[in-house]
Amino acid sequence: MAMYRAVVGCVCLSAALAAAALAAEKRGPQSPVAPLDPVGQFEHLGIFTAEKKPGERFVAATKVWVTDFQKHPYRVEWLRSDGPFKGPNPHVAFRVENIEKAAEAAKGLKPVSKPFDAGVARVAFFQTGDGAVVELMEFYDGQAKEPASRLQFDHIGLITTEKKSGETFVAATKVWVTDIGSHPYRVEWLRFEPDTPVKGPVRDMPHVAFRVESIAEAAKGLKVLLEPFDAGIARVGFYQTGDGAVVELMEYYEKQTQ
Repeated sequence: MAMYRAVVGCVCLSAALAAAALAAEKRGPQSPVAPLDPVGQFEHLGIFTAEKKPGERFVAATKVWVTDFQKHPYRVEWLRSDGPFKGPNPHVAFRVENIEKAAEAAKGLKPVSKPFDAGVARVAFFQTGDGAVVELMEFYDGQAKEPASRLQFDHIGLITTEKKSGETFVAATKVWVTDIGSHPYRVEWLRFEPDTPVKGPVRDMPHVAFRVESIAEAAKGLKVLLEPFDAGIARVGFYQTGDGAVVELMEYYEKQTQ
C-alpha cells in the first residue's frame, strides 16, 4: 500500500509539474508589459478650476473636489481645492492594469506622487521630460465605465511660453505647435506669438482634441470659438462645452493621420 501511494503521489506530482511547465511556456519568460496606447487607454483631461461644478465629490487623499469625468461627453475632469493646493495642473490620464508595471515600462516618467486611493481607482502622478503631467489610473473592479461618447481621442493641447523641440509654425493662428505623433502621451504644446489673433479660452486654456469624420456634425450643440481652418495635417475647429471646457475637432487629411 505504501508503495502504491508513493507511485500515485509521484504521478500526481509529475502531472502537476508538467501542467505548470506548460502554463509557463504559454506565458513566456516574464512577458514584458505592453507599451502604453495613449489613444486606446486615454481616460481624461484634468483641469483645476476655482468654480464649483455640479456633481463634485471629495478626494480625501488630496483634499480636492473632482467631477465625474466618466460622465463627461469629452472626458474632462474638473478639480477644485478649498485651500492653496493646486496639484498637477493640467494633466492627462490613462487607464492601466498596474501602475508600477506601467510606470516601469514607460519612457521618461518622473514620479510626482506615490500611488493613492482616489475613490474609483488607485492613481499616481508623473511628469514627462518636457514638463507634461501624466496620471496613471488602476481602476477598482466595476468602477471603469465606457465613454459617454464614441469620439476618438487624438491629443491634449497645453499652453506654454517656452520654446519646445520640434516646433512648427501655424500661420493662420500665429502659434508654434509641437508634433503630436512623436509625443508618447499625445501632448501638443502651443506657444502663441504676441500678435496672435487667437483670444479667449483657446489662447488661455488647455484643450482636448478628437478625430471626427465631420466637424459640422460633431460640433452640434457646442459654442464656436474658432471656425474650422487649415492646420496643416488636418482641418480643425475649436469649441466650448456648456461647463467651459475647450474641445478641438479634427478632420485629418488623407495619409496625414498620426
